[in-house]
Amino acid sequence: MNMAQSKNIGLCPDCGEEVRFKKVPFVGQTIVCRRCSAQLEVVRKTPVVLRLAADAWEEEIDFEELDEAPRSSSRNKKDRW
Repeated sequence: MNMAQSKNIGLCPDCGEEVRFKKVPFVGQTIVCRRCSAQLEVVRKTPVVLRLAADAWEEEIDFEELDEAPRSSSRNKKDRW
């Protein structure tokens, strides 16, 4: 068994760094990777499996939607006049 399979240790999916928990983590718990500062979420307790937190993805999507929305509405107004 390697270190990543030990209790309370997971691997950052972004940089591969070991992420250690003081206690047994719970599903949905979030933590920040010390190496790359990625926001991570626990998706499995045994063995600990991490993924990029949904909040980080939602923020990116929100920014994309905000960038696109004004362009399309301003184009429609110009076409009407």
